[in-house]
Amino acid sequence: MRYILLHGHIFKNAGSTMDWSLQRIFGDRFLDHRQDKPMRQAGRELLAQLVEQDEQLCALSSHHMTGDLPQIRGVNFISVNLLRHPLIRLRSVYDFERHQQGETPGARAAKQKGFRDYVAWRMQPDVARTIRNYQTLYLAGRHHPTDNAEIARHYFSAALAKVASGAFVGVVERYDESMVVLEEQLRGIFPAIDLSYVRQNVSAGRKVGETEERLVAAVLSELGDLQKQVIDENSFDLALYQAGSAALQSKIEGVENFALKLANFRQRCASL
Repeated sequence: MRYILLHGHIFKNAGSTMDWSLQRIFGDRFLDHRQDKPMRQAGRELLAQLVEQDEQLCALSSHHMTGDLPQIRGVNFISVNLLRHPLIRLRSVYDFERHQQGETPGARAAKQKGFRDYVAWRMQPDVARTIRNYQTLYLAGRHHPTDNAEIARHYFSAALAKVASGAFVGVVERYDESMVVLEEQLRGIFPAIDLSYVRQNVSAGRKVGETEERLVAAVLSELGDLQKQVIDENSFDLALYQAGSAALQSKIEGVENFALKLANFRQRCASL
């Protein structure tokens, strides 16, 4: 049986750090697929083509990883995603777009607006859902425009099912713990797996090590009278994040000698 790890690289969810680790461990057997349009338009067929073209491929990352995986004889896909607290994530999205060199609508808006006004712009229904229940739609495999009614009817349950399935769903705020759990799950398939890392693509102004509670409180303070709208527009992501955190904790409790393995993982990271 051939196993291929599929990293659904959700924008501003520590995906660059995970890709760095995958590149380090797999080398040429890892593909960082940046051609978003082909993956959105023909994800299932494109993924099958990529797998068949490269018999050595062990891991693939994409910003628009298809949820409709092809059935290929002798191939078993392992899905990996990371969730992030939606309120912390929206600040990270703004900081990134404000400092990036691109000319996307988001980058232009971030350079022209302060944080609160940028978020208000992003809340408009005709603006891309980058910070509105984006993670729910991603885990559900939906990479096209939709509304909250459709999310409630179809996509939230699909995203929750992915958390409860055999797919791996980690948590950015508990990144080290997530990687220890993932290493445990993958070691029987990839005995030399080592997901230690050097942090990549950290947004300007981010305070590494700040507690989740303080980061959320700071964002809420900056949002002011937008708080309710932002929470309403991320209600599914907030619920999904709680489900993902609970699922991760359950997996942690099932790992023998977890504290020792976490300490070892952090030592490996420090030595890089």
